[in-house]
Amino acid sequence: MKNIKIFSKDWLSLHPYVQSTPVDAYYTNIANRIYDILAATELTNSFKGDEAKQIAIRLAAYYEDVISQTNIWRTFISEFKARHGHYLPFFETGDHYYEDEANLEDVRFLLWHYTQQYHGWRNGTFVNPDNPTNQAAANMIYKVFCDEWTTAPENERMQALFSKETRYDEPKKYNDLLYWFHYHSYPVTDANEELTDTTKGYWEKEGKPVDPKDLMTFHNLLAHVSRLPFLAYTSPMWLSKLMPEDHPDYAMFKEEADKSMAFISPEDAKRRELAKPDYEKFKKAVPDDLIVYMKSEQDFYDFLTQKLGMDFDEGLPQPGERRFGVYASEEDGIQLLTLDIDCIKDEKNPFYNKERAEQAALGFFIVKHCSTSILEEMVKRSMLADAQTKSLLGEERGKDIIQNNWKFLVEYFHKEKVD
Repeated sequence: MKNIKIFSKDWLSLHPYVQSTPVDAYYTNIANRIYDILAATELTNSFKGDEAKQIAIRLAAYYEDVISQTNIWRTFISEFKARHGHYLPFFETGDHYYEDEANLEDVRFLLWHYTQQYHGWRNGTFVNPDNPTNQAAANMIYKVFCDEWTTAPENERMQALFSKETRYDEPKKYNDLLYWFHYHSYPVTDANEELTDTTKGYWEKEGKPVDPKDLMTFHNLLAHVSRLPFLAYTSPMWLSKLMPEDHPDYAMFKEEADKSMAFISPEDAKRRELAKPDYEKFKKAVPDDLIVYMKSEQDFYDFLTQKLGMDFDEGLPQPGERRFGVYASEEDGIQLLTLDIDCIKDEKNPFYNKERAEQAALGFFIVKHCSTSILEEMVKRSMLADAQTKSLLGEERGKDIIQNNWKFLVEYFHKEKVD
């Protein structure tokens, strides 16, 4: 190890206890070795603040999870395989891949995930899974894991979290576990930022001074109902998957999971109720068209008044030309589609531009352009068939990354479940 960058307090920040043991010291050392690899490959240059340290700690925590068989990672790959038929997005796995061991493909995917969460989000870009620097670093990190495999210790305190002997028969016990998983477990990187943004947005909207009680309210609410990037599950859903079904408190975990996944905010529920009549009018007027393309606000006004029979007291819109589409969904009603309209491959789309689509259609999957149900239907109709990312392995690989993983991408970036 060249320099010690990660200390026990850094390692403990991802754990539900405060006292370090020799086991924690061991994995802190692993995290420092990973950090040295990130520095040697110059990956640290892509990150700011303590982001590179966080990546090193989280990769070491993945290794601890696999060694200790606490099954956080195994639950993800098992759930992903059950839904998609293979273990991971982006990367093929063969006979050498084992659910209960550390795998090179796991490290490559996690490096992509953390790079996307930190570097990608900050720069508004999609991180290519085939990034050669990430691949080189993953190879070196995986070698460390292989070299340490026979000597790495199990963390009994982490194992105890999901043991049948550990009871969660009181709300505080369950909430403590939930708060740790949602805000401090190694797969989740953005929960604390979401908490800050949500609370700040509430204060600004209400014009209220900062109140610590609001922070605690949102801290609890988001832990219970906020969706995570992996499979768009809530944290209670993940905990119910992690807890053995023969655990004495399993029924409570399952109930909490079901409630969290079914949660709809009062605002969303009201919006959906109001959206139904407009959606039905739209489908009656254009039953076969997913999107109606417009060249101006006047076209839109004429469509609403003449096709849908709507009245507007405010009169005619301002004249002017503008490219956009109009769609309707059961969850959002009638909406305008304004971003990347020329990327939609549709014989009725007068604005379609193949070259532009090859460059920008990816945006539909990583930025919310429209309702998820409409996006799903667009994919089914091959209206986003040009979506791709650049890959050193060729154009076909660039298309496969998006086209073969679009459901994962929608759930990861939009945090909305795809059927």
